[in-house]
Amino acid sequence: MASASEVGGSLFRKPRPTKILRSELRLLLEMLEMQDVSVTRFGQEVMRHPSVLKALLRAANSSLTGSAVEITDPSHATLFLGSRRVAFLLSTLPPEIIEEDSPESTP
Repeated sequence: MASASEVGGSLFRKPRPTKILRSELRLLLEMLEMQDVSVTRFGQEVMRHPSVLKALLRAANSSLTGSAVEITDPSHATLFLGSRRVAFLLSTLPPEIIEEDSPESTP
């Protein structure tokens, strides 16, 4: 049986402490548009990027959203906010948490 890192290919790299590669950010945005990707799967990918997770949970728990309970799971946050808001959030992340891909990692 294949391990989780073998199944997902490039999506299952080791977690990055603070930055996300631009290509990984692009993959997260593509996942939001796909019909066959579950919210749980998207949440698992977000959990690999602490800075993205922090931004998503901060938005979901903002007083502006009116949530009566604290949201601690990225899947729940995605369902609560909706894919359009999450896509907007991802596309407006601050540049200091986005790392450009190295020339060797781009096809």
